[in-house]
Amino acid sequence: MTNIELKALRRLFFLDVADAATYIGKCSKRAWQYWESGSRKISDDVINIMNKLKEERTELLLLLQTDNLFSNLVYSRLIDSVKAELYSKGFIDKIIY
Repeated sequence: MTNIELKALRRLFFLDVADAATYIGKCSKRAWQYWESGSRKISDDVINIMNKLKEERTELLLLLQTDNLFSNLVYSRLIDSVKAELYSKGFIDKIIY
């Protein structure tokens, strides 16, 4: 993964640098900035996580791209349920709908 791909994926996932560093890289904000600038090699763990998130995003898109209103509603509620549980366990600061 290149530094440009890393930055593009972070933005695609609506993460700021601080959140990406904390939750994905388990590193300082500055370390993440070094990766995105290309001045340091990106951690293999980070590459794996970002690729996994990209795959999961693609799967969600495929799941939600249907003309069936019922399916869209059900999966939308399922996603809301997951967000609520993550919020209640302190994994996310706020629920965005």
